[in-house]
Amino acid sequence: MEDKKIISLKKIRKTKLLKKIFRIARIPVVVLVVIAALFLSARLMGNVAVSNITDSIRQAKTVFSKSEGYPYSLEAFNLRKVESIGGGPLIVYNDSSLVLNASGDEIFRAQLDYADSKVITKNGRALVYSNSSNEAVLQSKTEELGRITAESPIVAADISENGTTAVSCSSAEHQSVLSVYNSRFKKVFQWNCSKERIASVSLSPDGKRVAVAAIGADNAEIYTRIIVFNVKSADPVADVRYSGTFVMKVVYTADNRIIAAGDNRTVVLNKKGEALDELIYPEDSVLAICSDDSGNTVVCYEEFGGAKTGIARFSKSGKRTCSVSIDGIPDCVSAQGNRTAVAIGNEITVYSAKGKETKKIETELAPTSIIFCSGTIYTVEGGTICKYS
Repeated sequence: MEDKKIISLKKIRKTKLLKKIFRIARIPVVVLVVIAALFLSARLMGNVAVSNITDSIRQAKTVFSKSEGYPYSLEAFNLRKVESIGGGPLIVYNDSSLVLNASGDEIFRAQLDYADSKVITKNGRALVYSNSSNEAVLQSKTEELGRITAESPIVAADISENGTTAVSCSSAEHQSVLSVYNSRFKKVFQWNCSKERIASVSLSPDGKRVAVAAIGADNAEIYTRIIVFNVKSADPVADVRYSGTFVMKVVYTADNRIIAAGDNRTVVLNKKGEALDELIYPEDSVLAICSDDSGNTVVCYEEFGGAKTGIARFSKSGKRTCSVSIDGIPDCVSAQGNRTAVAIGNEITVYSAKGKETKKIETELAPTSIIFCSGTIYTVEGGTICKYS
């Protein structure tokens, strides 16, 4: 007689249950392994990369939250500026900064101790400072990363992609003092300027070099020195002087070019200070200067007594990719990557890198500010932030 095999239903149910539990548990385990791997990789790349991942994880909870979206109402009487930070708007008020995501959710709010805040954003970071305070606050989209305390109120500042920061201030002994701090807020460089005042500073993406626009006067004539330092040495690698020009913004691009935009000219230099290009325009005619994280820079200036506006775009490689002339005076201008947006009245015109019109957007009210966030255009208009695709 053939032996009959006894089947245990209880054992089968138990085995199936264990397999089911294993399949369910495997998902969070895999997620944890991936997160651990990302953190390990990020730590090898530095603190900024770690904070980027932290921001992403913290923002995940907003997927399940409900918000009214855009238009987003602002505290208009308290507003200082709106900038882009990591794909969403950063609102800087007199007493706080507030980060929104693409859905209009409030991700993070930080308190500020001064009422005249300025902000610089780069690579998902914001450096908030004030000309009436000697303290600068570095924050990500979801947390405060640290603070820098200068000798006196900060005049100019910048942040690099890797989290290095630079600030300039005056002192009792010097007209200006430039200090550079690494991503762990340790001072790694200082330069004392005894004769000129620093108007603008810009760090290279890796934080190893810094360009300075220092303003002085000789025999009642103003001049600007464009000085480039390697942060390991106080001896400049480049020092170029421009008489009769007030440089308002200096930009160290991702391709190791220095773009210096002044009141009557914009010059492009290589990292050795050698001139690559120069654009001359009428004195005191500059309307706007803007640049993106990579250093692509747009300069707008009056033409024909204000009847027209000249728009010149310089790529991060230092090449002048276009010069466009438009009717009237823009209300606001913004630039990111290959795009330049210009608002006149209730109409925004978007131009390509070569100056070709690619899009027109009709707005509800005349924008006072345009913000590029990834592939989206946001505006500040009538006390609200509006979103346009």
